[in-house]
Amino acid sequence: MKARKRPGQSLIEVTMATMIAAITTTAVMSTVLSSFVSDTRADKRDAAAMAMRRAQETLKSFVSVDPTAINLFPGQTPAIPGSPNSGSWAADASGWPLAGQPCPWNSGPTVGTQHNISTLVNTPGSPLSPVGSPPATLTYTVCSYSCGPWGMGAAPNYPLACKRVAFTLTYTD
Repeated sequence: MKARKRPGQSLIEVTMATMIAAITTTAVMSTVLSSFVSDTRADKRDAAAMAMRRAQETLKSFVSVDPTAINLFPGQTPAIPGSPNSGSWAADASGWPLAGQPCPWNSGPTVGTQHNISTLVNTPGSPLSPVGSPPATLTYTVCSYSCGPWGMGAAPNYPLACKRVAFTLTYTD
């Protein structure tokens, strides 16, 4: 009796095909996972940029505010301390948002008066403060310096001085 050859695959061919499929699947899953992580980081960077821009825009509204004025808007009722018309910012409990100690122009962000406005970014579950991670912090430092013949004004706010503001935002990436 003559042995018949059956058509089919050998064990080596099946093993090689399985290994190639496993390597391909691993490469695809790695790419998908890295794109997911990259997307999450991009979302955090976008949220950080928006928080910083919002804080900058809010601070711009205080540029012409005199913290010693009783009525900042003529024709309206006098401002109550802590109200939007009083020259204070609800997110910043330190008083006038642009209060800053005198400091040299070339000083770093640690010199000057630091203001903590972390309440704007540390809402639990937000992109910058996910549940289970340390809360994000947002601070800014104001430096006052003389900008010409007007001088700086009186301490502690130096209302006539030019101001330089440096923001610091920390969050878990």
